[in-house]
Amino acid sequence: MADTSETPPFVRHHRTARALVHTLHEALAPQIATRGALTHEEFARAFARLMDEWPRVLPLFARTCRTCTAGRTEEPLLPPPDFHADEAEGRRRDYVTRLLFSTILCKVPQAQDPLSGAVFPRVAAPGLQANLAALFYEKEWEAMNADALNIFAQIGTDRDDEIWVRVTRHATLPVLSDALYVRVMLRFKQFAFQRQSFMRRMTQVMENRRFTFTDEHFNALFAALFDHLRDDIKTELGRARVDVRYGDETAGSLLRIFAEFDTLRDEQKRPIRGIGGARRPPR
Repeated sequence: MADTSETPPFVRHHRTARALVHTLHEALAPQIATRGALTHEEFARAFARLMDEWPRVLPLFARTCRTCTAGRTEEPLLPPPDFHADEAEGRRRDYVTRLLFSTILCKVPQAQDPLSGAVFPRVAAPGLQANLAALFYEKEWEAMNADALNIFAQIGTDRDDEIWVRVTRHATLPVLSDALYVRVMLRFKQFAFQRQSFMRRMTQVMENRRFTFTDEHFNALFAALFDHLRDDIKTELGRARVDVRYGDETAGSLLRIFAEFDTLRDEQKRPIRGIGGARRPPR
């Protein structure tokens, strides 16, 4: 066995953590089998999924231990923060909408309405804010807002062109940010009803702006907000990870919502049959 003093610290820590997990597995497996609460196969499968995470864990050990052995604080990976939390009360401190809308601005091309002169998707920001605020109780909203503020504080900016570049560089922020998107999307479990409510609020908010919010606008916003979650639930392992991170049955609920959304878009593309069987273009 190699002298531990010659082994890099992060390797030793990785081996130690791995040994602890193996010990837990060996200690619990017989008891679970005896009690009949969980079969060996099920537990081994869960353990295998846990071990799949090790390739992502090792760099974190390496980074932490290099900092320890260097005897100093690690230099930040990101530029100095240029983000300052708003002091004003009210929805100006709505960091949830600010975070989610940054995704829309990055993914939806800007287009000017010929009648009102309004630019989509920016014109939709107040309506999105009204919809998001209506989906959650006040305490839920405060907790989500604190999470969104934490994300902005850690990446050091709220500039739309910088947010997601910095989030993706971070080791843990993608999971934290996705948690907000998942919580919002789960509010669309009753998809037809929630979509109607969304459209109604958008229409009310935009009434004074002479902008007509259509099905195509809803589809563009919904896809921009949530389509990135599809990759996480494509495989059985991905769905298991989503359930572990965000709660049991989360992956199944997301799949059903996506299925209803896709069905809606397909129906909107079909020609409409009029009187006498005449075919008209889709809406």
